[in-house]
Amino acid sequence: MTQSASFSATDLAATPENAKALLAAAGARAEALVAAWIKAGNAAAVLEASEQAQGATRKAAKRGLNVLKSRGVTIPEKRHVASLQSEEASEEQALMLAPDPSGVVVFALYRRSTTGKTRVCFVLLRDGQGIARIENGDLSTSKIKEQLRKAFPYADYDAIPVSPAWARSRIASARKTHVARGLIEPLGFDTAEPLLTPVPAEATAHPFDEEGFEFADDDARSMTAQSASLHQQPEFRRLFPPAVEVDALLRKVGEHFTPGQSPEPDALASWIKEEVAAATDRYFTPEVRADLSGLLKDSGLSILSREGESVALQVAALIQVIGKAGLITEPPREIPFLRGYFEKAISLLAAQNRGGLPIPVPTAPEQATASAG
Repeated sequence: MTQSASFSATDLAATPENAKALLAAAGARAEALVAAWIKAGNAAAVLEASEQAQGATRKAAKRGLNVLKSRGVTIPEKRHVASLQSEEASEEQALMLAPDPSGVVVFALYRRSTTGKTRVCFVLLRDGQGIARIENGDLSTSKIKEQLRKAFPYADYDAIPVSPAWARSRIASARKTHVARGLIEPLGFDTAEPLLTPVPAEATAHPFDEEGFEFADDDARSMTAQSASLHQQPEFRRLFPPAVEVDALLRKVGEHFTPGQSPEPDALASWIKEEVAAATDRYFTPEVRADLSGLLKDSGLSILSREGESVALQVAALIQVIGKAGLITEPPREIPFLRGYFEKAISLLAAQNRGGLPIPVPTAPEQATASAG
């Protein structure tokens, strides 16, 4: 008996209005019910599950929406359910500002007191490094985002709401890293403790992972073919490789030159393309790619909030492809987004040098002799 056959025709024809109740009634079989809806092409019920279910069932529904889209099934517009409690009135909230180019992410946790003041704690952290800074203060809720914009003018994107529990878990993990590295914690944690506790007993899944954006490998690679365009997103616009890596690339290009001769433009373009690919493979080691995947997840939440699911799907596919990259098969050079780091750097240097590039070139033998004399 198939999964679909194990559910009644009424179950398979669920409407958005009764889908949640049917999932609750299905209990441990909720995920199977979602699979049956996907097989039956019931996009409305799958969409409802993607918004209302929890855990694995919600992730299965998110994946199912991608499957239905690939089949050409029309997905209904998301239903916007008004909350009975406004953000202003809720007990506690958290905001996240997507990482800067160095990977520093900002969290703001805040709670309005009975006096009407809003107690806020700003925490800057970098995964794998620890806590960069912590600040406490009293601000009106409406001023918190404004303060973030003033303090971090590089960010031409807004902070987004996130789960306070996840924010606390993330901060607690960064504090453990900070201590493990033998660093002294910045002052301010004692004051912030009421906002930073309780910390969830178990690690909280990244909200971007909870969106259920998963693909077959071939689909992910196909979606990544145009990933260089993601550098146009403000979260990625300022991403560049270290200057030392760009200098090494230019030295490699210079090694192609014949001393005393200027190369043909086509040859120079070919050498640059070749060395960009080689530099991409050298720079994006497994460790660098792992750090980048974390940055992409944080930035993906910001992009999802602003641009919607279509661009967020591209980010999710990119994360999947980067995670499977290797030096022998599917090397970093084959991922346009990664090559885009160096391509942007070369374009910027050319613009700064009126179309030229500061390429170190070998000295002709006669020039070297004359210089020595």
